[in-house]
Amino acid sequence: MKKVIDKFDFKGKIKSVKENKTGLINSTFIVSTCSFKYVLQKINTSIFKKPISLMENIELTADFLKVLGQASLELVKSNDGDSFIEYNSGYWRAFKYIDSTTYFKADSIFIVSESAKCLGNFHLHLNQFPIEKLNISIPNFHNTSVILNDFKVRLEVADNSVLTRCDAEIDYILSKEDDCKIIQNLISQNKIPLRVCHNDPKISNFLFDNENNAICLIDLDTVMPGTVLFDIADAIRTSCVSESEEESDLNKVFFKFDYFEEFIKSYLNKNGDNLNKYELQNIVKSIEIIFLEQGIRFLSDYLSFNKYYEVTYPEQNLVRAKNQLHLARQIELNVLSLENILLKYIR
Repeated sequence: MKKVIDKFDFKGKIKSVKENKTGLINSTFIVSTCSFKYVLQKINTSIFKKPISLMENIELTADFLKVLGQASLELVKSNDGDSFIEYNSGYWRAFKYIDSTTYFKADSIFIVSESAKCLGNFHLHLNQFPIEKLNISIPNFHNTSVILNDFKVRLEVADNSVLTRCDAEIDYILSKEDDCKIIQNLISQNKIPLRVCHNDPKISNFLFDNENNAICLIDLDTVMPGTVLFDIADAIRTSCVSESEEESDLNKVFFKFDYFEEFIKSYLNKNGDNLNKYELQNIVKSIEIIFLEQGIRFLSDYLSFNKYYEVTYPEQNLVRAKNQLHLARQIELNVLSLENILLKYIR
């Protein structure tokens, strides 16, 4: 670790290095010096197979936001002036630490409103960014049709001992094949444009100050061209629910309509004028699809014996999958109510 730390331009004598285990993908450490704190991360190249392309995207978009006077992550360069270092076949990067709070569940409608404004602001300013400069660092990241096809392949090779524990979930997923194609078909038809997207704006990827005002989005590994629909939907997926995706008691898990209304009002007030009619018409459907997609991801990982998402017990990804598919059904059953809420805020 010392050899890695010595390659970055950290200011001051190192006082401590502590691992932060809240993330599910990368290895994260908080480095404290006499005067400053930094976030040091080893990129998980089993998941992010194009780390150089990924880092190019982060550097370009973070610098662009900084020029516009917007808060964002700030990379700490290596002693050679690079945005990352390679050491022992691993890729490492560092950011300036931002004193802040994060949440795994939105416990107030104010937090929901702030996260919506932050996401809207992110999209609004990056709408000016020349999207052709960005790499596709993770192909088909939100192509739900491809994700479903990969799931079908997983079913063919999965162990019967795990398949029998999730028959109902498998049947439900397979019944939604046509839904999985909806957004991708609209993109293919050029009805929904590709825009600069975060692609993973879950509530835990927003930083808040001590008064719960949103500061900025973090975890920019997935920044690349995509549809803002899945950004909006993923933020709603994690902020407008009663419990986190870790809750196993589905009687406690429900979609919060008042939180949804606050999110939509706040987001559209920031960036609604930039969305075209097809984007606006498919916001509610995209929420159902993102719950479905995340359920498929969790169940696929469960069938693969938990190789992607970190788990603390063997059934955790199955619990997560059931949670997300339960909420997908709730959206499906309440489409008209959600559409009526949405229509109140479309100008």
